Amino acid sequence: MKKLKIFFNLPYVLWVTRMMYYLLILLGLLMIYGFKMTSSSTYIYNEF
Repeated sequence: MKKLKIFFNLPYVLWVTRMMYYLLILLGLLMIYGFKMTSSSTYIYNEF
């Protein structure tokens, strides 16, 4: 248990785990909102 605690407190392990955490959040948001481009929607002022 002590070795795991030491391992997870190493700077590069903390960096990799945080990077993976934020990457998973980003991928989750992309999956929720899709990979649509912002210019693919219709322009709302076409009828004026």
